[in-house]
Amino acid sequence: MAGERSRDGQTFFAAQILSFQPEHWERRFHAPLRNFDFYQDHAIYRDVRRKLEVTVDQSVMPIRWDATWNRWRHLLGAKVDLHGTFVQTGKYRRRNGHWSLVKWETGLPSRIRVKIPPDFTDQIETARRSYHRFGKFSDALGQIRARIECEPMEREQLRRLCWDLGIPGDFDIAQINWGPDFDPFFYQQLSRRARQIYLFRGEYIFDLPGGIAVETPQLGHATYLLSKSSSMEAFLDVYIKSSKEDIRRNRGNIAEKLGFLGRTIHDSNPCSWLKNLELLLAE
Repeated sequence: MAGERSRDGQTFFAAQILSFQPEHWERRFHAPLRNFDFYQDHAIYRDVRRKLEVTVDQSVMPIRWDATWNRWRHLLGAKVDLHGTFVQTGKYRRRNGHWSLVKWETGLPSRIRVKIPPDFTDQIETARRSYHRFGKFSDALGQIRARIECEPMEREQLRRLCWDLGIPGDFDIAQINWGPDFDPFFYQQLSRRARQIYLFRGEYIFDLPGGIAVETPQLGHATYLLSKSSSMEAFLDVYIKSSKEDIRRNRGNIAEKLGFLGRTIHDSNPCSWLKNLELLLAE
């Protein structure tokens, strides 16, 4: 600060701020590319859950992008390793006629470092190809989505149906009902353990050696673990007539009929989710 003291020397009158050093801290985390907004010369990552925002340019994240990436970014499963210095900022929002300050964190552009995964180029091409295919076969996929809204369909059955409708055999079946905020980690962990996978509405139902997992692979949701005391067909016939709330509250003894073992929440620590999953399946 620049200014002058009072005559008694007890007070300082500031006239100018010469420099300012805000409180800052380091953060390092994995940032999904689907949460970036891409522009011609920069990209902005926003995380509503963490309440933070980062602006990067192509010298920091060494890949070439343009605004067309926003068309198919929701199909990107890739995450970048983002490390930087953050300061607290705020945004004012008007609700019910009043302005309130919502605190956010902003990354200092000169202190941001980004590391991309080694298979990044392949993931980009896969997302572009999937976007093109979704457009090309939109009518056929619409028919399939209408069916899985009403009945669960097993993965191999869906592959045959896709082939009959002219969709290439290498199409990723999981993408049929994949949501833009789904995290592939949860799906992949269950998929590699599953004997069969069913698609039903916005869920995946996994037939596992230790039971059945019902999964919506999205942060904030939960994996429901159930035992299988009868055939998969009998289980599905009961399950599709119930809801998650019915299972949690055991309405009509539905939790007992389905063999409900428990659920594990998707939080910011996937390893914790995986540990809870293995404990439930081991019981």
